[in-house]
Amino acid sequence: MSFIGELRVDATHANLIVISHFVHGIAHQLSLSDKLVFELELAVEEAATNIIDHAYQAQGQGQIVIEASTIGEQVVIELTDWGTPLNPADVKPFDITAPIETRIQGGMGLHFIHTLMDHVERSTAPSTGESNVLRLYKRIERESADARAASPMQELNAVRTISEVMTSRINLDELLNLILNKLVTTINAERGTLFLIDEARKELWSRVLLDDLGPLSEIRMKIGEGIAGQVAATGHVLNIPDAYADPRFNTAVDQASGFRTRSILAAPLVNPQQTIIGVVQVLNKRDGVFTARDERLLAALASQAAISIENARLYQQEIQQRVLQRELEMAHNIQASFLPDQLPHVEGWEICDFWEPVRGVAGDFYDFYHLEDGRLALTIADVSGKGVPAALFMALSVTVLRFGVSLHLPPAEVIRRANESIIASQRSRMFATVLLGYLEPETGALEFASAGHNPGLLYRAAEHRCEYISASGVAVGVFPNVDYDGGSAQIDPGDILVLYTDGITEATNDDEDEFGEDRLEALLMQHCDMPAGELCGTIVEAVSAFAGGQLLTDDATLVVIKRLESGV
Repeated sequence: MSFIGELRVDATHANLIVISHFVHGIAHQLSLSDKLVFELELAVEEAATNIIDHAYQAQGQGQIVIEASTIGEQVVIELTDWGTPLNPADVKPFDITAPIETRIQGGMGLHFIHTLMDHVERSTAPSTGESNVLRLYKRIERESADARAASPMQELNAVRTISEVMTSRINLDELLNLILNKLVTTINAERGTLFLIDEARKELWSRVLLDDLGPLSEIRMKIGEGIAGQVAATGHVLNIPDAYADPRFNTAVDQASGFRTRSILAAPLVNPQQTIIGVVQVLNKRDGVFTARDERLLAALASQAAISIENARLYQQEIQQRVLQRELEMAHNIQASFLPDQLPHVEGWEICDFWEPVRGVAGDFYDFYHLEDGRLALTIADVSGKGVPAALFMALSVTVLRFGVSLHLPPAEVIRRANESIIASQRSRMFATVLLGYLEPETGALEFASAGHNPGLLYRAAEHRCEYISASGVAVGVFPNVDYDGGSAQIDPGDILVLYTDGITEATNDDEDEFGEDRLEALLMQHCDMPAGELCGTIVEAVSAFAGGQLLTDDATLVVIKRLESGV
Protein backbone atom coordinates (compact mmCIF):
# COMPACT_ATOMS: atom_id res chain seq x y z
CA MET A 1 0.00 0.00 0.00
CA SER A 2 1.32 3.43 -0.94
CA PHE A 3 0.19 6.34 1.26
CA ILE A 4 -0.80 9.56 -0.59
CA GLY A 5 -2.37 11.94 1.93
CA GLU A 6 -4.62 12.44 4.95
CA LEU A 7 -7.27 15.02 5.88
CA ARG A 8 -8.78 15.59 9.36
CA VAL A 9 -11.81 17.90 9.59
CA ASP A 10 -14.73 18.61 11.91
CA ALA A 11 -17.91 16.78 10.88
CA THR A 12 -19.82 19.76 9.44
CA HIS A 13 -21.55 20.40 6.14
CA ALA A 14 -19.35 23.44 5.64
CA ASN A 15 -16.32 21.14 5.44
CA LEU A 16 -17.71 19.17 2.50
CA ILE A 17 -16.01 21.67 0.17
CA VAL A 18 -12.71 20.99 1.96
CA ILE A 19 -13.22 17.27 1.46
CA SER A 20 -13.91 17.88 -2.25
CA HIS A 21 -10.65 19.84 -2.57
CA PHE A 22 -8.81 16.96 -0.91
CA VAL A 23 -10.28 14.45 -3.39
CA HIS A 24 -9.32 16.70 -6.31
CA GLY A 25 -5.80 17.03 -4.92
CA ILE A 26 -5.46 13.25 -4.75
CA ALA A 27 -6.82 13.02 -8.30
CA HIS A 28 -4.27 15.54 -9.52
CA GLN A 29 -1.38 13.60 -7.97
CA LEU A 30 -2.55 10.37 -9.61
CA SER A 31 -3.63 12.02 -12.92
CA LEU A 32 -7.03 10.38 -12.59
CA SER A 33 -9.59 10.65 -15.38
CA ASP A 34 -12.51 13.07 -15.08
CA LYS A 35 -14.95 10.16 -14.85
CA LEU A 36 -13.06 8.62 -11.93
CA VAL A 37 -12.72 11.96 -10.16
CA PHE A 38 -16.43 12.56 -10.50
CA GLU A 39 -17.31 9.11 -9.12
CA LEU A 40 -14.82 9.34 -6.23
CA GLU A 41 -15.94 12.81 -5.24
CA LEU A 42 -19.63 11.88 -5.25
CA ALA A 43 -19.05 8.67 -3.27
CA VAL A 44 -16.82 10.36 -0.69
CA GLU A 45 -19.21 13.29 -0.31
CA GLU A 46 -22.17 10.94 0.24
CA ALA A 47 -20.17 8.94 2.81
CA ALA A 48 -19.08 12.09 4.64
CA THR A 49 -22.64 13.44 4.61
CA ASN A 50 -23.89 10.22 6.23
CA ILE A 51 -21.31 10.63 9.00
CA ILE A 52 -22.20 14.31 9.53
CA ASP A 53 -25.95 13.63 9.62
CA HIS A 54 -26.05 10.37 11.56
CA ALA A 55 -22.83 9.59 13.44
CA TYR A 56 -22.74 12.57 15.77
CA GLN A 57 -25.60 14.13 17.72
CA ALA A 58 -24.89 17.57 16.29
CA GLN A 59 -22.62 19.06 13.66
CA GLY A 60 -19.08 19.81 14.86
CA GLN A 61 -19.19 17.41 17.84
CA GLY A 62 -16.86 14.96 16.16
CA GLN A 63 -14.28 14.60 13.43
CA ILE A 64 -13.78 12.78 10.16
CA VAL A 65 -10.39 11.50 9.05
CA ILE A 66 -9.96 10.77 5.35
CA GLU A 67 -6.87 8.88 4.18
CA ALA A 68 -5.96 8.19 0.55
CA SER A 69 -3.62 5.49 -0.68
CA THR A 70 -3.09 3.12 -3.57
CA ILE A 71 -2.90 -0.66 -3.72
CA GLY A 72 -1.58 -1.74 -7.08
CA GLU A 73 -3.92 -0.23 -9.67
CA GLN A 74 -6.57 0.69 -7.11
CA VAL A 75 -7.09 3.94 -5.25
CA VAL A 76 -8.39 3.49 -1.70
CA ILE A 77 -10.21 6.20 0.24
CA GLU A 78 -10.65 5.45 3.94
CA LEU A 79 -13.10 7.47 6.08
CA THR A 80 -12.93 7.15 9.88
CA ASP A 81 -15.33 8.51 12.51
CA TRP A 82 -15.93 7.91 16.22
CA GLY A 83 -19.68 8.45 16.32
CA THR A 84 -22.75 6.22 16.38
CA PRO A 85 -22.07 3.24 14.12
CA LEU A 86 -24.13 3.05 10.93
CA ASN A 87 -25.74 -0.29 10.18
CA PRO A 88 -26.56 -0.40 6.43
CA ALA A 89 -29.23 -3.01 7.18
CA ASP A 90 -31.19 -0.31 9.02
CA VAL A 91 -31.33 1.88 5.92
CA LYS A 92 -34.31 1.34 3.64
CA PRO A 93 -33.05 0.06 0.26
CA PHE A 94 -33.03 2.65 -2.51
CA ASP A 95 -35.86 2.10 -5.01
CA ILE A 96 -35.70 4.20 -8.18
CA THR A 97 -39.29 3.17 -9.06
CA ALA A 98 -40.75 4.38 -5.76
CA PRO A 99 -42.70 7.66 -5.41
CA ILE A 100 -40.35 10.63 -5.27
CA GLU A 101 -40.91 11.48 -1.57
CA THR A 102 -40.05 7.92 -0.56
CA ARG A 103 -37.10 7.82 -2.93
CA ILE A 104 -35.37 10.93 -1.56
CA GLN A 105 -35.84 10.14 2.12
CA GLY A 106 -33.26 7.42 2.43
CA GLY A 107 -31.00 4.92 0.79
CA MET A 108 -29.86 7.14 -2.09
CA GLY A 109 -26.44 7.89 -0.56
CA LEU A 110 -25.61 4.24 0.08
CA HIS A 111 -26.90 3.41 -3.39
CA PHE A 112 -24.48 5.89 -4.97
CA ILE A 113 -21.54 4.68 -2.88
CA HIS A 114 -22.01 1.02 -3.77
CA THR A 115 -22.88 1.77 -7.40
CA LEU A 116 -19.95 4.08 -8.10
CA MET A 117 -17.24 2.15 -6.26
CA ASP A 118 -15.75 -1.20 -7.29
CA HIS A 119 -15.69 -2.46 -3.71
CA VAL A 120 -16.83 -1.15 -0.32
CA GLU A 121 -15.66 -2.37 3.12
CA ARG A 122 -17.13 -1.27 6.44
CA SER A 123 -15.62 -1.88 9.89
CA THR A 124 -18.20 -0.97 12.51
CA ALA A 125 -17.28 -0.40 16.15
CA PRO A 126 -19.27 -2.29 18.79
CA SER A 127 -20.16 0.96 20.57
CA THR A 128 -20.07 4.75 20.23
CA GLY A 129 -16.66 6.31 20.83
CA GLU A 130 -14.66 3.68 19.01
CA SER A 131 -13.59 4.07 15.40
CA ASN A 132 -15.82 3.20 12.45
CA VAL A 133 -13.98 2.80 9.15
CA LEU A 134 -15.37 2.89 5.63
CA ARG A 135 -13.05 1.94 2.77
CA LEU A 136 -13.83 2.75 -0.85
CA TYR A 137 -11.93 0.94 -3.60
CA LYS A 138 -11.82 2.07 -7.23
CA ARG A 139 -9.67 0.92 -10.13
CA ILE A 140 -7.42 3.73 -11.36
CA GLU A 141 -8.26 5.31 -14.71
CA ARG A 142 -5.63 7.85 -15.69
CA GLU A 143 -6.11 10.94 -17.82
CA SER A 144 -4.81 10.60 -21.37
CA ALA A 145 -1.82 12.71 -22.37
CA ASP A 146 -3.77 14.77 -24.87
CA ALA A 147 -6.38 15.94 -22.39
CA ARG A 148 -6.15 19.59 -21.50
CA ALA A 149 -6.35 20.38 -17.79
CA ALA A 150 -9.54 22.25 -16.94
CA SER A 151 -10.42 24.09 -13.77
CA PRO A 152 -11.21 21.55 -11.03
CA MET A 153 -13.17 24.19 -9.16
CA GLN A 154 -15.31 24.93 -12.22
CA GLU A 155 -16.04 21.24 -12.69
CA LEU A 156 -16.73 20.82 -8.98
CA ASN A 157 -19.28 23.63 -9.06
CA ALA A 158 -21.01 22.04 -12.05
CA VAL A 159 -21.18 18.65 -10.34
CA ARG A 160 -22.35 20.19 -7.08
CA THR A 161 -25.05 22.27 -8.77
CA ILE A 162 -26.49 19.35 -10.72
CA SER A 163 -26.20 17.00 -7.72
CA GLU A 164 -28.06 19.47 -5.51
CA VAL A 165 -30.98 19.76 -7.93
CA MET A 166 -31.26 15.96 -8.18
CA THR A 167 -33.59 15.97 -5.16
CA SER A 168 -35.00 19.46 -5.58
CA ARG A 169 -38.57 20.27 -6.49
CA ILE A 170 -37.73 22.88 -9.07
CA ASN A 171 -39.93 23.51 -12.10
CA LEU A 172 -38.82 21.30 -15.01
CA ASP A 173 -38.22 24.19 -17.43
CA GLU A 174 -36.19 26.09 -14.83
CA LEU A 175 -34.22 22.93 -14.08
CA LEU A 176 -33.38 22.30 -17.73
CA ASN A 177 -32.22 25.89 -18.21
CA LEU A 178 -30.07 25.66 -15.10
CA ILE A 179 -28.48 22.38 -16.21
CA LEU A 180 -27.73 23.58 -19.74
CA ASN A 181 -26.27 26.89 -18.57
CA LYS A 182 -24.00 25.06 -16.16
CA LEU A 183 -22.85 22.58 -18.82
CA VAL A 184 -22.09 25.26 -21.40
CA THR A 185 -20.18 27.37 -18.88
CA THR A 186 -18.19 24.42 -17.53
CA ILE A 187 -17.15 23.10 -20.96
CA ASN A 188 -16.50 26.65 -22.23
CA ALA A 189 -18.81 26.41 -25.25
CA GLU A 190 -20.61 29.21 -27.07
CA ARG A 191 -24.12 27.81 -26.79
CA GLY A 192 -26.04 24.63 -26.19
CA THR A 193 -29.32 22.85 -26.69
CA LEU A 194 -31.06 20.29 -24.52
CA PHE A 195 -33.32 17.92 -26.45
CA LEU A 196 -35.95 15.62 -24.97
CA ILE A 197 -37.48 12.64 -26.73
CA ASP A 198 -41.09 12.91 -27.87
CA GLU A 199 -42.08 9.25 -27.65
CA ALA A 200 -45.38 9.68 -29.47
CA ARG A 201 -43.73 11.21 -32.56
CA LYS A 202 -40.38 9.42 -32.26
CA GLU A 203 -38.63 12.78 -32.43
CA LEU A 204 -36.16 14.90 -30.53
CA TRP A 205 -37.36 18.37 -29.71
CA SER A 206 -35.47 21.26 -28.18
CA ARG A 207 -36.93 21.76 -24.72
CA VAL A 208 -34.25 24.40 -24.06
CA LEU A 209 -32.50 26.66 -26.60
CA LEU A 210 -29.83 28.48 -24.63
CA ASP A 211 -29.74 31.53 -26.88
CA ASP A 212 -32.28 33.24 -29.08
CA LEU A 213 -32.11 31.70 -32.55
CA GLY A 214 -34.16 34.33 -34.32
CA PRO A 215 -37.16 32.77 -36.04
CA LEU A 216 -36.60 29.34 -34.44
CA SER A 217 -38.81 28.78 -31.41
CA GLU A 218 -37.89 25.09 -31.31
CA ILE A 219 -35.91 22.48 -33.22
CA ARG A 220 -37.37 19.08 -34.08
CA MET A 221 -35.69 16.13 -35.73
CA LYS A 222 -36.35 12.45 -36.20
CA ILE A 223 -34.39 10.08 -33.99
CA GLY A 224 -31.43 8.95 -36.10
CA GLU A 225 -31.24 12.19 -38.11
CA GLY A 226 -28.60 14.87 -37.52
CA ILE A 227 -25.91 14.74 -34.86
CA ALA A 228 -28.28 14.82 -31.87
CA GLY A 229 -30.57 12.31 -33.57
CA GLN A 230 -27.63 9.93 -34.01
CA VAL A 231 -26.76 10.23 -30.32
CA ALA A 232 -30.38 9.52 -29.37
CA ALA A 233 -30.41 6.43 -31.60
CA THR A 234 -27.04 4.98 -30.55
CA GLY A 235 -26.51 6.26 -27.00
CA HIS A 236 -22.91 7.20 -27.87
CA VAL A 237 -21.16 10.53 -27.28
CA LEU A 238 -20.28 12.28 -30.54
CA ASN A 239 -17.43 14.79 -30.82
CA ILE A 240 -17.49 16.55 -34.22
CA PRO A 241 -14.48 18.87 -34.67
CA ASP A 242 -15.72 20.21 -38.05
CA ALA A 243 -19.49 20.22 -38.31
CA TYR A 244 -19.69 21.08 -42.03
CA ALA A 245 -17.31 18.26 -42.91
CA ASP A 246 -19.64 15.70 -41.31
CA PRO A 247 -22.43 14.46 -43.65
CA ARG A 248 -24.73 13.88 -40.67
CA PHE A 249 -24.77 17.57 -39.78
CA ASN A 250 -28.00 19.37 -40.73
CA THR A 251 -27.12 22.88 -41.94
CA ALA A 252 -30.78 24.01 -41.99
CA VAL A 253 -30.67 25.27 -38.40
CA ASP A 254 -27.63 27.45 -39.11
CA GLN A 255 -29.28 28.78 -42.25
CA ALA A 256 -32.46 29.67 -40.36
CA SER A 257 -30.72 31.21 -37.35
CA GLY A 258 -27.64 32.84 -38.88
CA PHE A 259 -25.43 31.05 -36.34
CA ARG A 260 -22.26 29.33 -37.65
CA THR A 261 -21.60 25.94 -36.05
CA ARG A 262 -17.93 24.94 -36.05
CA SER A 263 -17.71 22.04 -33.61
CA ILE A 264 -20.27 19.90 -31.78
CA LEU A 265 -20.15 17.77 -28.66
CA ALA A 266 -23.30 15.76 -27.88
CA ALA A 267 -24.08 13.20 -25.16
CA PRO A 268 -27.17 11.13 -24.37
CA LEU A 269 -29.32 11.71 -21.30
CA VAL A 270 -29.83 8.23 -19.84
CA ASN A 271 -32.18 7.73 -16.89
CA PRO A 272 -31.59 5.18 -14.07
CA GLN A 273 -33.59 2.59 -16.03
CA GLN A 274 -30.98 2.95 -18.82
CA THR A 275 -33.49 4.53 -21.17
CA ILE A 276 -32.38 7.44 -23.35
CA ILE A 277 -34.67 10.38 -22.53
CA GLY A 278 -32.87 13.09 -24.47
CA VAL A 279 -29.61 14.56 -25.73
CA VAL A 280 -27.51 17.47 -24.52
CA GLN A 281 -25.49 19.26 -27.20
CA VAL A 282 -22.92 22.03 -26.85
CA LEU A 283 -21.52 24.00 -29.78
CA ASN A 284 -18.23 25.74 -30.61
CA LYS A 285 -15.52 25.31 -28.01
CA ARG A 286 -14.30 28.86 -27.34
CA ASP A 287 -10.61 27.96 -27.24
CA GLY A 288 -10.23 25.21 -29.83
CA VAL A 289 -11.99 21.89 -30.29
CA PHE A 290 -13.71 19.68 -27.74
CA THR A 291 -11.26 17.30 -26.11
CA ALA A 292 -11.56 13.75 -24.76
CA ARG A 293 -11.68 15.32 -21.33
CA ASP A 294 -14.71 17.38 -22.41
CA GLU A 295 -16.36 14.21 -23.69
CA ARG A 296 -15.98 12.44 -20.36
CA LEU A 297 -17.04 15.49 -18.39
CA LEU A 298 -20.16 16.02 -20.49
CA ALA A 299 -21.07 12.33 -20.27
CA ALA A 300 -20.68 12.34 -16.48
CA LEU A 301 -22.68 15.53 -16.02
CA ALA A 302 -25.35 14.34 -18.49
CA SER A 303 -25.84 11.21 -16.38
CA GLN A 304 -26.50 13.31 -13.29
CA ALA A 305 -28.70 15.69 -15.29
CA ALA A 306 -30.85 12.79 -16.47
CA ILE A 307 -31.57 11.80 -12.87
CA SER A 308 -32.50 15.40 -12.06
CA ILE A 309 -34.84 15.56 -15.06
CA GLU A 310 -36.54 12.30 -14.10
CA ASN A 311 -37.02 13.53 -10.52
CA ALA A 312 -38.54 16.78 -11.78
CA ARG A 313 -40.82 14.89 -14.16
CA LEU A 314 -41.98 12.55 -11.41
CA TYR A 315 -42.63 15.47 -9.09
CA GLN A 316 -44.66 17.31 -11.72
CA GLN A 317 -46.67 14.15 -12.38
CA GLU A 318 -47.31 13.86 -8.67
CA ILE A 319 -48.48 17.47 -8.46
CA GLN A 320 -50.79 16.93 -11.45
CA GLN A 321 -52.15 13.79 -9.81
CA ARG A 322 -52.85 15.70 -6.60
CA VAL A 323 -54.65 18.44 -8.54
CA LEU A 324 -56.70 15.83 -10.37
CA GLN A 325 -57.53 14.12 -7.08
CA ARG A 326 -58.71 17.42 -5.57
CA GLU A 327 -60.83 18.10 -8.65
CA LEU A 328 -62.36 14.63 -8.40
CA GLU A 329 -63.11 15.20 -4.73
CA MET A 330 -64.83 18.48 -5.60
CA ALA A 331 -66.75 16.76 -8.39
CA HIS A 332 -67.79 14.04 -5.95
CA ASN A 333 -69.08 16.64 -3.49
CA ILE A 334 -70.94 18.50 -6.24
CA GLN A 335 -72.50 15.30 -7.52
CA ALA A 336 -73.47 14.21 -4.02
CA SER A 337 -75.38 17.49 -3.72
CA PHE A 338 -77.70 16.23 -6.49
CA LEU A 339 -78.65 13.29 -4.31
CA PRO A 340 -81.08 13.57 -1.38
CA ASP A 341 -79.34 15.18 1.60
CA GLN A 342 -81.56 13.11 3.88
CA LEU A 343 -83.94 10.24 3.44
CA PRO A 344 -87.66 11.09 3.47
CA HIS A 345 -89.53 10.33 6.67
CA VAL A 346 -92.84 8.70 5.81
CA GLU A 347 -95.03 7.38 8.62
CA GLY A 348 -95.47 3.63 8.36
CA TRP A 349 -92.52 3.17 6.03
CA GLU A 350 -88.76 2.56 6.32
CA ILE A 351 -86.44 3.78 3.57
CA CYS A 352 -82.69 3.17 3.29
CA ASP A 353 -80.13 3.82 0.53
CA PHE A 354 -76.61 2.92 -0.66
CA TRP A 355 -74.61 4.79 -3.34
CA GLU A 356 -71.05 3.86 -4.28
CA PRO A 357 -69.26 5.43 -7.28
CA VAL A 358 -66.47 3.28 -8.69
CA ARG A 359 -64.33 6.29 -9.77
CA GLY A 360 -65.13 8.93 -7.19
CA VAL A 361 -67.98 10.26 -9.33
CA ALA A 362 -70.73 8.17 -10.86
CA GLY A 363 -73.48 7.85 -13.41
CA ASP A 364 -75.86 6.23 -10.92
CA PHE A 365 -78.36 8.36 -9.07
CA TYR A 366 -81.55 8.12 -7.06
CA ASP A 367 -84.03 10.73 -5.90
CA PHE A 368 -87.08 11.35 -3.70
CA TYR A 369 -89.60 14.11 -4.26
CA HIS A 370 -92.74 14.92 -2.22
CA LEU A 371 -95.69 15.71 -4.48
CA GLU A 372 -98.35 18.19 -3.38
CA ASP A 373 -101.00 15.46 -3.28
CA GLY A 374 -99.01 13.57 -0.60
CA ARG A 375 -97.44 10.97 -2.86
CA LEU A 376 -93.68 10.29 -2.82
CA ALA A 377 -91.86 10.22 -6.15
CA LEU A 378 -89.08 7.59 -6.30
CA THR A 379 -86.39 7.65 -8.98
CA ILE A 380 -83.41 5.40 -9.63
CA ALA A 381 -81.28 5.65 -12.79
CA ASP A 382 -78.04 4.38 -14.31
CA VAL A 383 -76.10 6.35 -16.93
CA SER A 384 -73.99 4.52 -19.51
CA GLY A 385 -70.28 4.71 -18.80
CA LYS A 386 -68.44 5.70 -15.64
CA GLY A 387 -66.42 8.56 -14.23
CA VAL A 388 -66.68 12.26 -15.07
CA PRO A 389 -68.55 11.94 -18.43
CA ALA A 390 -71.22 9.79 -16.78
CA ALA A 391 -71.44 12.23 -13.86
CA LEU A 392 -72.05 15.16 -16.23
CA PHE A 393 -74.76 13.23 -18.06
CA MET A 394 -76.22 12.28 -14.70
CA ALA A 395 -76.52 15.98 -13.79
CA LEU A 396 -78.44 16.64 -17.01
CA SER A 397 -80.71 13.63 -16.51
CA VAL A 398 -81.61 14.31 -12.90
CA THR A 399 -82.42 17.94 -13.75
CA VAL A 400 -84.88 17.15 -16.55
CA LEU A 401 -86.50 14.32 -14.57
CA ARG A 402 -87.02 16.52 -11.52
CA PHE A 403 -88.57 19.19 -13.70
CA GLY A 404 -91.05 16.68 -15.13
CA VAL A 405 -91.92 15.36 -11.68
CA SER A 406 -92.48 18.90 -10.40
CA LEU A 407 -95.19 19.31 -13.09
CA HIS A 408 -97.09 16.34 -11.54
CA LEU A 409 -97.08 14.54 -14.87
CA PRO A 410 -97.60 10.76 -14.88
CA PRO A 411 -94.34 8.77 -14.64
CA ALA A 412 -94.53 7.58 -18.26
CA GLU A 413 -94.99 11.17 -19.50
CA VAL A 414 -92.13 12.43 -17.32
CA ILE A 415 -89.77 9.89 -18.88
CA ARG A 416 -91.05 10.62 -22.41
CA ARG A 417 -90.42 14.34 -22.04
CA ALA A 418 -87.03 13.70 -20.40
CA ASN A 419 -86.04 11.55 -23.38
CA GLU A 420 -86.94 14.30 -25.88
CA SER A 421 -85.16 16.97 -23.84
CA ILE A 422 -81.98 14.92 -23.40
CA ILE A 423 -81.81 14.02 -27.10
CA ALA A 424 -82.18 17.71 -28.00
CA SER A 425 -79.61 18.88 -25.41
CA GLN A 426 -76.64 16.52 -25.78
CA ARG A 427 -74.44 15.11 -28.54
CA SER A 428 -72.47 12.57 -26.55
CA ARG A 429 -74.69 9.61 -27.48
CA MET A 430 -74.80 8.61 -23.84
CA PHE A 431 -78.00 7.22 -22.40
CA ALA A 432 -79.59 6.36 -19.07
CA THR A 433 -81.95 3.70 -17.80
CA VAL A 434 -84.61 5.02 -15.42
CA LEU A 435 -87.27 3.64 -13.12
CA LEU A 436 -89.68 6.29 -11.81
CA GLY A 437 -92.61 5.67 -9.49
CA TYR A 438 -95.20 7.58 -7.42
CA LEU A 439 -95.97 5.94 -4.06
CA GLU A 440 -99.17 6.62 -2.10
CA PRO A 441 -98.12 6.11 1.54
CA GLU A 442 -101.66 5.65 2.91
CA THR A 443 -102.71 2.91 0.52
CA GLY A 444 -99.39 1.50 -0.74
CA ALA A 445 -100.42 2.07 -4.36
CA LEU A 446 -97.46 2.51 -6.71
CA GLU A 447 -97.71 4.01 -10.19
CA PHE A 448 -94.50 3.64 -12.20
CA ALA A 449 -92.77 3.63 -15.58
CA SER A 450 -89.42 2.30 -16.76
CA ALA A 451 -86.88 3.31 -19.39
CA GLY A 452 -85.04 0.03 -19.75
CA HIS A 453 -84.00 -0.09 -16.09
CA ASN A 454 -83.54 -3.18 -13.94
CA PRO A 455 -86.97 -4.31 -12.70
CA GLY A 456 -87.81 -3.53 -9.10
CA LEU A 457 -87.83 -6.54 -6.76
CA LEU A 458 -90.98 -6.71 -4.62
CA TYR A 459 -91.22 -9.08 -1.67
CA ARG A 460 -94.77 -10.16 -0.86
CA ALA A 461 -95.00 -10.82 2.88
CA ALA A 462 -98.42 -12.51 2.78
CA GLU A 463 -97.28 -15.16 0.26
CA HIS A 464 -93.58 -15.11 1.28
CA ARG A 465 -92.50 -14.79 -2.33
CA CYS A 466 -90.86 -12.25 -4.65
CA GLU A 467 -91.98 -10.73 -7.91
CA TYR A 468 -90.55 -8.18 -10.29
CA ILE A 469 -92.18 -4.94 -11.36
CA SER A 470 -91.35 -3.39 -14.71
CA ALA A 471 -92.79 -1.63 -17.73
CA SER A 472 -91.67 -1.55 -21.34
CA GLY A 473 -89.54 1.33 -22.62
CA VAL A 474 -86.06 2.03 -24.01
CA ALA A 475 -83.33 3.99 -22.25
CA VAL A 476 -83.60 7.77 -22.45
CA GLY A 477 -81.22 9.47 -24.87
CA VAL A 478 -81.29 6.71 -27.51
CA PHE A 479 -84.27 7.23 -29.85
CA PRO A 480 -86.56 10.25 -30.33
CA ASN A 481 -90.35 10.09 -30.34
CA VAL A 482 -90.58 7.11 -28.01
CA ASP A 483 -93.69 6.30 -25.96
CA TYR A 484 -93.39 4.66 -22.55
CA ASP A 485 -95.89 2.35 -20.87
CA GLY A 486 -97.01 2.83 -17.31
CA GLY A 487 -97.49 0.15 -14.69
CA SER A 488 -98.89 -0.20 -11.19
CA ALA A 489 -98.31 -2.32 -8.11
CA GLN A 490 -99.67 -2.62 -4.59
CA ILE A 491 -97.32 -2.63 -1.60
CA ASP A 492 -99.01 -4.10 1.45
CA PRO A 493 -97.87 -4.09 5.10
CA GLY A 494 -94.71 -6.20 5.49
CA ASP A 495 -93.87 -5.92 1.78
CA ILE A 496 -90.42 -4.75 0.71
CA LEU A 497 -89.49 -2.98 -2.54
CA VAL A 498 -85.83 -3.15 -3.60
CA LEU A 499 -84.59 -0.82 -6.36
CA TYR A 500 -81.04 -1.24 -7.67
CA THR A 501 -78.63 -0.62 -10.53
CA ASP A 502 -76.64 -3.29 -12.33
CA GLY A 503 -73.56 -2.54 -10.20
CA ILE A 504 -75.33 -4.69 -7.57
CA THR A 505 -76.49 -7.64 -9.66
CA GLU A 506 -73.58 -7.68 -12.12
CA ALA A 507 -70.81 -7.72 -9.49
CA THR A 508 -68.54 -10.65 -10.41
CA ASN A 509 -66.36 -13.07 -8.48
CA ASP A 510 -63.00 -14.57 -9.46
CA ASP A 511 -64.75 -17.10 -11.71
CA GLU A 512 -66.49 -14.27 -13.61
CA ASP A 513 -69.88 -15.35 -12.21
CA GLU A 514 -72.36 -12.53 -11.60
CA PHE A 515 -74.15 -11.98 -8.29
CA GLY A 516 -77.42 -11.92 -10.23
CA GLU A 517 -81.10 -11.41 -9.45
CA ASP A 518 -81.50 -14.93 -8.05
CA ARG A 519 -79.01 -14.32 -5.23
CA LEU A 520 -80.61 -10.93 -4.53
CA GLU A 521 -84.04 -12.55 -4.37
CA ALA A 522 -82.82 -15.33 -2.06
CA LEU A 523 -81.18 -12.76 0.21
CA LEU A 524 -84.40 -10.77 0.42
CA MET A 525 -86.43 -13.88 1.25
CA GLN A 526 -83.95 -14.92 3.95
CA HIS A 527 -83.75 -11.53 5.69
CA CYS A 528 -87.25 -10.14 5.11
CA ASP A 529 -87.77 -9.62 8.84
CA MET A 530 -84.88 -7.16 9.07
CA PRO A 531 -85.46 -3.39 9.24
CA ALA A 532 -84.79 -1.64 5.94
CA GLY A 533 -81.45 -0.24 7.11
CA GLU A 534 -80.08 -3.60 8.24
CA LEU A 535 -81.38 -5.30 5.10
CA CYS A 536 -79.66 -2.72 2.89
CA GLY A 537 -76.37 -3.27 4.72
CA THR A 538 -76.73 -7.05 4.53
CA ILE A 539 -77.20 -6.91 0.75
CA VAL A 540 -74.16 -4.68 0.29
CA GLU A 541 -72.01 -6.94 2.48
CA ALA A 542 -73.18 -10.02 0.58
CA VAL A 543 -72.31 -8.43 -2.78
CA SER A 544 -68.88 -7.38 -1.50
CA ALA A 545 -68.18 -10.85 -0.06
CA PHE A 546 -69.26 -12.46 -3.33
CA ALA A 547 -66.80 -10.26 -5.22
CA GLY A 548 -64.04 -11.39 -2.86
CA GLY A 549 -63.87 -8.08 -1.04
CA GLN A 550 -62.58 -6.42 -4.19
CA LEU A 551 -63.66 -3.01 -5.37
CA LEU A 552 -66.79 -3.02 -7.51
CA THR A 553 -66.19 -2.62 -11.23
CA ASP A 554 -69.33 -0.53 -11.77
CA ASP A 555 -71.19 2.20 -9.91
CA ALA A 556 -73.62 0.63 -7.45
CA THR A 557 -76.88 2.05 -6.05
CA LEU A 558 -79.46 0.37 -3.82
CA VAL A 559 -82.74 1.66 -2.35
CA VAL A 560 -84.75 -0.47 0.11
CA ILE A 561 -88.36 0.56 0.91
CA LYS A 562 -90.30 -1.43 3.51
CA ARG A 563 -93.93 -0.95 4.52
CA LEU A 564 -94.32 -1.61 8.22
CA GLU A 565 -96.95 -3.89 9.68
CA SER A 566 -99.96 -2.18 11.18
CA GLY A 567 -99.25 -0.77 14.60
CA VAL A 568 -95.46 -0.92 14.16
